[in-house]
Order: sequence, then structure tokens, then C-alpha cells
Amino acid sequence: MNFHQFNAIVSALPRPVILLEGTREVPGDDLPELPRFATWLATKFPHAIFRSGNAKGSDEAFAAGVTAVDPGRLELLLPVAGHRSKYNPTEYPVRSVGLDQLSKAAEDDAAWITRKASTQYESLMEKRDKVPRLRAKANYLIRDTAKVTGIEESGYLPADAGIFYVNTADPMKGGTGHTIRVCRSLSVPVIFQDEWLGWMADA
Repeated sequence: MNFHQFNAIVSALPRPVILLEGTREVPGDDLPELPRFATWLATKFPHAIFRSGNAKGSDEAFAAGVTAVDPGRLELLLPVAGHRSKYNPTEYPVRSVGLDQLSKAAEDDAAWITRKASTQYESLMEKRDKVPRLRAKANYLIRDTAKVTGIEESGYLPADAGIFYVNTADPMKGGTGHTIRVCRSLSVPVIFQDEWLGWMADA
């Protein structure tokens, strides 16, 4: 997707929600590009909300760029409330919710979509309430799902686009890969760095 296609989608929405996230391991040469791009994007689209999981690496770098413009437009969706709170990218409060704050119905809905998008996690989702050691891993995956679907009871809207910094050797690995699969299963546009790194020059 080029910038003009992305612009047409986002500009037509009254309050678009854009995911900004990716791998925890970002090469040093690329790392400064993530906050720079996020700052540019938040400035370009002042009506947009940006959502992250507050993980180290890509999430942190993107979040820093958004909060440099407007911390109030950053949403954090966490596996548990207060997760990595000392790494909050700003001294100002940002909107955040943890999975432990959700109703069982909302969690179960996200778990069902998790299983549908990533069938390899079916057993994990089924056993998450029965085997304590599986609960933490399940929470991370359900969190990744909810970043895309939104959480209606908490006022989190569904995502309208997902911008990712991926490991090009294995972009579908781990939680990032799962989030991408959820996006695609719900027809949410997915954009990798081989596309968005050129947007600032093309816009």
C-alpha cells in the first residue's frame, strides 16, 4: 500500500484507529526511523488514534513518536493493568486497559477470534483457565487480538489499519505474526516497513 492509498482510507474516517507495533528486535540503523515516522504520522493525521501494546522495541519507539505530538491520542492495550508501567513513553497519562479489567464475555470473544486467526493456539486458549502456567502466554495473545478488534465495553474502537515493523526473515513469528493474522482475518489493511518507510518522501 502506498501513502496515497493509506491517506484515502484514513482521511475518510472520523476517528481512525491505527496500530503501530512490531518486533522487539529493531536494528540500530532503523530504530530512529520509527519514532520519526510516528511523529510525522501523528502530525499528518491529527484526528487519528494510535494503539500499542507497550512492548519493548518497535512498540516503545513508535509510542515515543506519537506522544511527542499528543499523548492523548495514544492507547495502550496491556496483558494486565500496569504492565511495564515504568516504560510509559510519557510523563502524561495515556489511555490504557489491561485484560484483567475486562468482563469474562469480552475476554472469551477475543479468545475465540484468537483461535480462529491462529489455529496453532486453539489448545492454549482452551486450557488458559485450567493450567495456571499457560495463563500469561494466553493473555499476551488475547491482548494482541483485542488490539485489532477493540474492546467495546472499554470504549476501544476496532482498528482501521495496522502499521508494523517486522522481522523480514520471519514476519509472521510470535505475537506480531498473530496480530497480523488477526488483521488479515478481519480485512484490516496491514503495512510493513518496506512500504511505509518511503511514505514521508512520497507524501
